Amino acid sequence: MAGSDLPFPNNARSENTSLFGAARFGRKKRTIFFLLLVAIFFVLWFNSDLDRSSSSITSHVPDDATGISPDSQKSGVAENDKKPSSKVDLEVEDEEEANQIEEEEALNEEIQKEAVPKKPTATNTNTSSKKPSNSVTTVKMQPQHFKYFIVIASRATNLSRRQLIRNTYFGLGDNIEPCMKRDKGLNYLFWIYGDEPAAKTPERRLYETEKMEWNDLEKVNAKSYNQDDILKWADSTLSERGVTFDYLIIQDGYSLIQLNYIQQQIQSEVGKMWEVGKTANDIAWVSPKNSNVLVAGVDAVKKLLERESEMKDVVAEGGATLMTNFYEFYRSITVQLKHITAKKQVERLQSFKDELPIFIDDQKRFTTWGNNVESIPDMTIAVSNIYQDTDFSAVAKALNVGVASLCKPLEKASIAVVTSSFIYPDSCMEPSAALAADNKRQYAIAHNYAFVARSNEFAQQELRTTKRRTVWGKIDAVQKVLPKYDWLFWMDMDAVIMNPDITVQGILDDLRAKYPDGPRAFEKNIDLVIAKPTKDKMINAGVFFMRNTEWAQKFLNAVQDSKKWYNQGPSYEQGAMWDLIQLPGYKERVLLLENDDHTFNTLPYRYVPGDFIVHFAPDKCPGPAVLNGLEAAELIQQGEVITSFKED
Repeated sequence: MAGSDLPFPNNARSENTSLFGAARFGRKKRTIFFLLLVAIFFVLWFNSDLDRSSSSITSHVPDDATGISPDSQKSGVAENDKKPSSKVDLEVEDEEEANQIEEEEALNEEIQKEAVPKKPTATNTNTSSKKPSNSVTTVKMQPQHFKYFIVIASRATNLSRRQLIRNTYFGLGDNIEPCMKRDKGLNYLFWIYGDEPAAKTPERRLYETEKMEWNDLEKVNAKSYNQDDILKWADSTLSERGVTFDYLIIQDGYSLIQLNYIQQQIQSEVGKMWEVGKTANDIAWVSPKNSNVLVAGVDAVKKLLERESEMKDVVAEGGATLMTNFYEFYRSITVQLKHITAKKQVERLQSFKDELPIFIDDQKRFTTWGNNVESIPDMTIAVSNIYQDTDFSAVAKALNVGVASLCKPLEKASIAVVTSSFIYPDSCMEPSAALAADNKRQYAIAHNYAFVARSNEFAQQELRTTKRRTVWGKIDAVQKVLPKYDWLFWMDMDAVIMNPDITVQGILDDLRAKYPDGPRAFEKNIDLVIAKPTKDKMINAGVFFMRNTEWAQKFLNAVQDSKKWYNQGPSYEQGAMWDLIQLPGYKERVLLLENDDHTFNTLPYRYVPGDFIVHFAPDKCPGPAVLNGLEAAELIQQGEVITSFKED
């Protein structure tokens, strides 16, 4: 284009020349164009102001979706957010006026809470039917650091393999003496994928029982095993819970690992890390041909996730994981360094390699099950695709897999909180059972008690030659657990702890102090503490204390022999206990709390604020009432006052 054709020839114009060029626009057109520009400017400015205003308004989102409480949503700041927000939530010109408004609102909320205390009812809080079948179950863990954390991906329906893994890896064949505090630097959980068993089926009842008894199932919204998803989950979710680790081990439920060999190899490699200026956790062990097992230090995991976008397509083959791609990237640089001699290129490649983790380059120790133990190489650390439980046991034996202890050996725990984990075929307690167990478990953890949930003793009633009602499993369970502890505190499944600040020791100390013949006589004479509620004809055996003594075992044996109560309702085992404590030789060892409704066994309609436990035992299904009680317990812990419970 010639210079004369340009709007601004020679990039200059005379003082009197219009910005738009004299030859191009008339006066009227220039005015219209200018007005259009002004209009566009104001439209853009107005839209940006709307965006700014909308960003300052915090929408209410249910905290089950966000993890943020409603109060925190109102303030626009998450509860765990320690840093002040860089965004302005509400633009208030007068700061003092804003503070005054906030104080008035807070005062009004407090007045409303005191004036109208919330009274949960069985009709307005049973939300179990609204939850999807694959709802997430979270394992509650205390903030803690572990040297090794094992995540085992498992189909929701694969109960038998999970129990086999517990027993093989950790010696957890039974939960009578549970590991309440995992303090040996090792922890695990099952990362549960796939649909949960259908509601109101035997499989679902067993699944809920497993959650109650083991507390190691983390249900996630995933349809299948995916190593990358687990890696990201461990990096984010565990850290959010305050759980950290040096080394992460991931496996699927159809693999077996030899933890001893892994630990030995890691220890050997760590001894060399100082030579290359690496941290002890900047290491990974993976096989490109096996995505079922991964071993990685925390620093290696973080480096991988920082480079996730770069590593996604390093290997185009289907089934490649992020960590195997990371390994291939590392290996390609290592190969190039062996062949390239140009100084600049060598320096560039070496700088790349220095930023990467150390990969243990020993792929032969990962293998796939070949249907016979003879084909497994020596020193194998992982065998994949073992689909039969009998094969899993055979491989474990061939590799001499040793039991790794999760807990340090301690003296016998003095107190056990014991409950039922058996769900009856009517599935009445299916939606609430695991939640009720967790209520008791958290109480036990807070006070250093053992928590034991039992179902097998209830299930075995069907196998007896002389048939009796399933509820008699309570006596079997107490007989089995009691010898392991000094005191057993039995709570029925439908009993809910409302005041977790009250301790078992505190109750027993108070009873000792008030015992007519004094504390020493209490210690000498009393082995069973049980309440008889006001106006009831007999004891309520839903909550009681029993001491581990010869008398207690004699008493339990006598209860077992009370055949007339085997199928005599509605009292069953409770009637047998009541008959016996009237007799000489038994009644002397029993502290019967006559007309007692508040020490440790309170019926809903007699509840007063501060009571320890509410025992929901309606004539019909207690499930909805228990859910209401659990909600009330949560509200109480949040500072609300519950004054009563409505009953239908």
